[in-house]
Amino acid sequence: MRNNIARENITTCTVLLLGTVIRLIFAPFSSGSDIPQFLGFANTLEKHGFCFYMYATGDYWTEEKWPYPWTYVYFPLWGIILYVLKIAANGYVKSYFEGSMHIVKVSMEWILAVKAVLILCDIAIALLIFAITRRARYVAVYYLNPVTIYNSSIYGMFDNVALLFLILSIYLYLKGRTYPALALAGLSLTTKHSIILASAPLFLRIYFSLGKKNFKQLIRFFSTILVSVFGLLLPFIMLCPPSLHSLIKCLTMPAGIYYTEPICYSFNGLSSLLTYVNKEYGYETLYLIKAIFLVFAASALIMLCVTVYVTKKGFKEITILTFISYLVFAALYWRVNYQYFVPVIGLGSLALSKVKHSISRMLILSTIIYPSIWFFMFPVTFWFHYHVFYPNKHLIGLLNMVSLNIYCSSIIYVMYSLGLTTLYVITLLYLGLRVIREVKGNPAS
Repeated sequence: MRNNIARENITTCTVLLLGTVIRLIFAPFSSGSDIPQFLGFANTLEKHGFCFYMYATGDYWTEEKWPYPWTYVYFPLWGIILYVLKIAANGYVKSYFEGSMHIVKVSMEWILAVKAVLILCDIAIALLIFAITRRARYVAVYYLNPVTIYNSSIYGMFDNVALLFLILSIYLYLKGRTYPALALAGLSLTTKHSIILASAPLFLRIYFSLGKKNFKQLIRFFSTILVSVFGLLLPFIMLCPPSLHSLIKCLTMPAGIYYTEPICYSFNGLSSLLTYVNKEYGYETLYLIKAIFLVFAASALIMLCVTVYVTKKGFKEITILTFISYLVFAALYWRVNYQYFVPVIGLGSLALSKVKHSISRMLILSTIIYPSIWFFMFPVTFWFHYHVFYPNKHLIGLLNMVSLNIYCSSIIYVMYSLGLTTLYVITLLYLGLRVIREVKGNPAS
């Protein structure tokens, strides 16, 4: 037993060392387009304080000297983190035009500041996965996955921050610390809207675990959620009331539906296909993409009902329910971005540790591996020169050796995303039905 524990500990340390070295090699020399935009958000928060949301809609992007007219669509937490990073790092962005070409370059100081947070979150998630599963292989599934490496050390997006809060809330719940778990689950969904379905099983499990609920328990339960979700938002409303309209506009902007270009960055197979048909043949297909959103909304409601049902029936594995719930979003939302697969991998690694049935394990593992293929299809070296002042040609050459460098508008990406959506829907249905059978006392063979 002691030898096994020591072996798992040593293997986990090796995985962490290898994954961290890879991330540190990539981090300084690459940047996605969101990283320079993040500095614009930080500057606006510094300039306008609690009236930040009045200038965060994207309407004032020129006045605010943002590189892009992209709306800040999040709750305040990420903006506050960016503001702290701005104080700590003396970064800068240069945005200019060469003819019709919009050029945006970002300093290495700011790239490293943002990615330091993301890499630290990845490390914390890996440690939590080990704390929950006690197996190094599940740590490796997350920490050595090309998707998570790309997200934190190449492109630079903060979905793993939300995932960290969610997995920490699961860990605390399993340790019996109910209300801290509840607060962190609330914090996770305020970090990224995309995590909302994944946090629902934990909310419901805690609610039903209260047993015979008195008024005091209900007040404590709902106040914990409200404070964790809206606590940081309240000062922006109370201290700058005129910003309320802009704040609502910012937070509801993701509800807008449009064609999912570029196709290489669209991972709902049907939306990708409909966008490709519109782009190549000129047919109007936007109404069908809107129908996909309605299917997602209906599926999310069904999943919530299923979660209520199986939770009341006593289904114990919170990690499996959380994974299935998030899979509804990753499989059926009309616009799926690559960073949305980070929670699939993190939650999938936890679910994998709890599932014994071979078909279920194969499907979960497939949902984790399939998004990794894209890393070797897409010309990831694009992010190693597009926003970087001094590209590392040696690193670019090395990555080009393992990349297929498929052009972004290729129909191959449509076929890839159709395969991904099909796999995710099959996994969602299979796991969901199996859980329902299990609580009915008739587990699948």
